[in-house]
Amino acid sequence: MYRKQQPDLPRPFKVPFGNILPILSIVVCAVLMINITLPAWISYFIWLGIGLLFYLGYSVRHVDVNQEHTGEAE
Repeated sequence: MYRKQQPDLPRPFKVPFGNILPILSIVVCAVLMINITLPAWISYFIWLGIGLLFYLGYSVRHVDVNQEHTGEAE
């Protein structure tokens, strides 16, 4: 947000290896995902489904539809 509003503001901190680290992370994750066995994938999707059921079940009972949005539009 501030980068758009104040583009000339000095920014002394930069992420070390900021150009290479995201690419390296994607490659490592892809290699790990390729080497996962089929039972692990099946287990993952089962637990993902269970987690989604809990998430949706909780949100349906705890969401307040009439609550006004107090956040600022970006």
